[in-house]
Amino acid sequence: MADGRRTGQTSGGKGGRAASGKGGAGRRGTGPAPRTTGGARPAAGRSTAARQSVAAARRTKPGSNRTQLIIGGVAVVIMIAVVVVGLVLNANQGKATSDYGASTKSTATLSADGVVTVSAPGSTPKATLDFYEDPMCPFCALFEQQYGDQINENVDKGTLAVRYHMLDFLNANSHSGDYSTRASAAMMCVAQDSGTRAGGFLSYLEKLFAQGTQPEEQGSSDLSNAQLAELATQNGASSAAASCITSGAQIDLAKTESAAGQAQLKAALGSQWGTPTVLQDGKQVNTNSTDWLTKIVG
Repeated sequence: MADGRRTGQTSGGKGGRAASGKGGAGRRGTGPAPRTTGGARPAAGRSTAARQSVAAARRTKPGSNRTQLIIGGVAVVIMIAVVVVGLVLNANQGKATSDYGASTKSTATLSADGVVTVSAPGSTPKATLDFYEDPMCPFCALFEQQYGDQINENVDKGTLAVRYHMLDFLNANSHSGDYSTRASAAMMCVAQDSGTRAGGFLSYLEKLFAQGTQPEEQGSSDLSNAQLAELATQNGASSAAASCITSGAQIDLAKTESAAGQAQLKAALGSQWGTPTVLQDGKQVNTNSTDWLTKIVG
C-alpha cells in the first residue's frame, strides 16, 4: 500500500517490509560516534574574535534583536501550523471509510495454488483486486481497520471481488518463528469451510488483524494452532475447519502461496515491495488517497 505508512522492502525490515532475518527496523545505531582526540579544532583566538565581531555588529543595528524576535515568532507559528495540519491529516488517514459492518453475503473459494477469492455469489464485479498481506504485518492491520467495512460493502453489493495472497515473510518477527505461515494456513482452512457460509472468511480475516489478537512483532507470544482454531469456531467455523487448523493441514500450501505471492510482487514492483499491496491487472493501485476504492468501483 502506498498510503505513507507502509515502506518498501529492505534487507532488515519491520512491519510491512520484507525482512531477511529476525528483528530490526532498518539499520540500528551502534552508539555515539567516538570523540576525536586530535585533528583540526577551532582556534581559541578566532572564536573570540568572531564573538566580538558579532557583538559589534549587533550594537551597530539597534533593530536587529527585535527583528530576530519577530522572525523567530513567525517561525514558531509556522511550525505549530505544520504540526496541527499533520495531526489532522494523520487522523483522517486512519478513519474507517465506511461503517457498513461485517460481510453478510460473501463466499470464499480456495484455489489449488492457495489464493482465496472472495465475492458475492452470482455477481459480476466491476473490479477484481489482488491483496497481498502478511498476518504479522501491523500496516496490514491498519489497512483492514480503515478499509475493511468498505471492502465488505462492495463485495456484498457485487461490485468487487478480492483475491487474497497471504505471505509469510515476517515469520522471523513472530515469537514462534512461523506464525505468519500458520495463520495463513488457518485462513485457507476457513476459506474452504466458508464456501457455503456467508461472510465467514472476511470475518475471520478481520479477527486475525484486530487489535489485541494480532501478535506484536518481536513480542513474547503469538497464537498457537489450537488458539487459531478456537478463534475460527468462535467465528462460526465448523469442527472440520478447526481440525484442519490444529493439524496444520494447509501449512505446505501456505508456504507455496507465500513464495508465489512474493515473486508476483517482485515482478510488479521490483525490489521495493512490501505489504499491504493492492494490485489491479498486475499493476499497483495507488492507495495514498482514502477514496482509492471508490474511484475503482464507483
